[in-house]
Amino acid sequence: MSTTDSSLFSTFEIPPTRRHAETIDFMLSRPALALLPESLRPAARSFLAYLATLPSSAPHACPACESRAIYLAAPAGTGGMRRNSYACRTCRKRFTVLTGTPLHLLRSEEKWKPWMSYRFQGFSQELIANFLGISNKASMTWSRAFIKAMADYDSALHTWWQAHQSPEISELTDEAARALAECQAMLAGLRDTSDRRCPYCGSASVQVITSRRATEYQCHGCQRRYNNLTETPLSHLQHIELWPEYVRHLVLGYHDTELEQIFDLSKPLTNLWRQRFLQLFQARWPLLAHWTLWQWSRRRANPGEIPLA
Repeated sequence: MSTTDSSLFSTFEIPPTRRHAETIDFMLSRPALALLPESLRPAARSFLAYLATLPSSAPHACPACESRAIYLAAPAGTGGMRRNSYACRTCRKRFTVLTGTPLHLLRSEEKWKPWMSYRFQGFSQELIANFLGISNKASMTWSRAFIKAMADYDSALHTWWQAHQSPEISELTDEAARALAECQAMLAGLRDTSDRRCPYCGSASVQVITSRRATEYQCHGCQRRYNNLTETPLSHLQHIELWPEYVRHLVLGYHDTELEQIFDLSKPLTNLWRQRFLQLFQARWPLLAHWTLWQWSRRRANPGEIPLA
């Protein structure tokens, strides 16, 4: 990313470690509107274009009386004005293209579209402020203004987006729900699967040795032993019976303290599980990794508001 030096990245005032930089890189590599329902992506693209073009466009009517008898009263730069000033022949009032909109007090309009693009990608207001070189206060002000502008622009997009800013809402998109179901089915079947190829040499000529925590095999090709978890991020993790339900809570945005209570796990183990399952998601279900990171950052300011169930 060219807008800022990576040394400025700090997700929530956490020192920028390599892992956080890798997380940012992963989120930036994802399709820009992947978190939104497919049906709302055209509206989101249109809203981004609206933010980019509105400041330089010309009004069609007076915002005070709706008369179309308007004219350019003073071009931008006159008397230090940042935007063209228009006047109404009917009510005699002056205005700009932003008068009467939620955006009329905002500055740095060249950053509006990038700000909202990053927000759609799941980044926090604080991190976007670092990306674009604006203050956290300005970032919060922009968030409120853009949500109001979105309500005027497209009600369906606004309804979904506003709902998903609440820490109490955790409804998945259809795509994310399908990916989660696939992941849970795979995890549930790990104890019963007995036909895995050798992860070392790729041979299918194997012998099932035993079925304990995970099915174990003896490869006839390279003579090495392995199980269904070998060479995966989940290797050496315990409590396989908890995994399908754990990933559901993880994707919904539950925090480590909540996960510790629900699954009776220690703090170090909960942290390890989060890292390992995110690695699994990134490799096989990148949308789940993206969604999980978004939910975690979105709920961080208000943890504990989802019932522990």
